[in-house]
Amino acid sequence: MSTSARLSLSVAFMLVCACGDASTSTTDTTSPTSMTAADTGATTSATTDSPGTSSGELPTSGDATTGISSTGISPTDGTSTGGATTDLPGTTTGTTSSTGTTGDDGPFTVYLDPAGDDANGGSSPDDAVLTLARAQEIIVAAAPDRDVEVRIAQGTYFGQNVTWTYYHPDHRISFMPIDYADGDGIDDIADRPVFDGEGEGVLLTLDVSPGEETHLEFYYLKIQHYLHYGVYFRGDRLDPEGGWNGGNRIFGVYFTEIGSLHVAGEEGYAAIDLVNSRNNDIRNNHFVAVENHAQKAGLMHGVYLAHHSRGNQIRGNQFSEISGDPIRVRDDSNANIIEANSFTETGSVAFYSDWYCDDDVNPNCTKPGGECPSWQNEFRDNELHCGYGGEQLPPFSYIQGGADYVPPGCPDHFADGWKRLSTSGNTTACP
Repeated sequence: MSTSARLSLSVAFMLVCACGDASTSTTDTTSPTSMTAADTGATTSATTDSPGTSSGELPTSGDATTGISSTGISPTDGTSTGGATTDLPGTTTGTTSSTGTTGDDGPFTVYLDPAGDDANGGSSPDDAVLTLARAQEIIVAAAPDRDVEVRIAQGTYFGQNVTWTYYHPDHRISFMPIDYADGDGIDDIADRPVFDGEGEGVLLTLDVSPGEETHLEFYYLKIQHYLHYGVYFRGDRLDPEGGWNGGNRIFGVYFTEIGSLHVAGEEGYAAIDLVNSRNNDIRNNHFVAVENHAQKAGLMHGVYLAHHSRGNQIRGNQFSEISGDPIRVRDDSNANIIEANSFTETGSVAFYSDWYCDDDVNPNCTKPGGECPSWQNEFRDNELHCGYGGEQLPPFSYIQGGADYVPPGCPDHFADGWKRLSTSGNTTACP
């Protein structure tokens, strides 16, 4: 979408927030106020498993000129650019280049191909299946006590949507190009396999909440033309300590043309959405043209950390053309690190925004027991290049309640010496 076109839309979505139930939504008519915060900030939260209504509150924002040093980062695909290097997967993934499902000394492997057939067994490239749903059936039936690889041949897979429920607490399940080897960059594979949703809601929903790590890993895929999400890790928002999933990884994935500006529907919410999902590694990805139409533009985010999503790392990614705030945290989503990313033409309120649904001021909150602010998040060493409409935005904003407000019934961690948000090293260049 052109800069001039985005400018014409910016007023309409300035303070649209995701909240509550996906079936309802409103648009704030208030304007944000700014507050100087010399890179020592604070937080609250904002993400959802079913977003919908806006808060109607004045956000408190950080100063857009914070930060004094340039990181030189232009995240690409495991290459060094301008003094910073985005990490390669290295040896931490535990993946190898297995060529079959037989034998116990390598990963259990299932093959996908755009010309595959779900009547096949997936045991070799010549026996490839077509869908992720069929791959899960094969894995569930085998129940392998070892790592799993879903090897995906290059080409385009249309209209796929899968609710993924299989995991092993001690082993990884990796989704990767057929020619990917552990530690590869984009130049080492023929291309990213493409999942084109053709308007489906989401490619993959991890729908388990076991209170332990689930170890799903995604490498060098392209995900496009989905309405609500690209990838959704959904834990149980009503069971903060026992209902989480986590320990997942998304690396080198290209998310593009997600949201209602690109496919039919009311609104999208995020390229990556987390609900009570923790300790995930989101690194070296591209988020490009993740946009809703004007009336719901602010509901769309690059990464949405909601409902007790804690300890996640978002590093070395490139965000561009995101119609809402590219990073949104919500409801007790603590100790997340957002570091060394590049943001270009993203955001309606700020590059990082923090929100929660407060029952005292919002009649549309849907979570029993209410929501609470988030704490101890970090937003550091990021490059900030203009908002979605081409305007200069503050690095961060507290949309609900302000930086110092703790609602009744929520823990007051100020008494413990905690901060809501810590910032440092962010640089601004707009225009």
